Amino acid sequence: MGVTGLWTLLEPAGKRVSVDTLRNKKVAVDASIWLVQFLKAMTDANSGDTLAHAHLLGFFRRLIKLMHLSVRPIVVFDGATPALKRRTLAERRRRREVQERRLTKAAEKLLGNRIKAHLLQKAKEAVGSMNQQKQK
Repeated sequence: MGVTGLWTLLEPAGKRVSVDTLRNKKVAVDASIWLVQFLKAMTDANSGDTLAHAHLLGFFRRLIKLMHLSVRPIVVFDGATPALKRRTLAERRRRREVQERRLTKAAEKLLGNRIKAHLLQKAKEAVGSMNQQKQK
């Protein structure tokens, strides 16, 4: 998500600063960026699944860290999604749905082939068994 090339555009105007320079200052924090970061980064080491309440844990830890460093965070939540982003999200959703349909179709075909192979094997075994009984 985000605006492609935004950081390149902002680079001439921006500079990295030490968190110490933010002491006793108010700092605006983009809640959406944090949410995405926490949901993607905070996963279970064994299963890879997102941790329960990752967004809350991440927010809490980061806010506590900033307050410990005497930085006063102001959490900003975006308003409604702009039209351009809505179109981008709709296109992503459409592509994801197409991929899901393709995956489902492939899985059904694979399952069908496995069932056919299994039935064919059972039929061969039955014919072999019948031939053995005829020979007796």
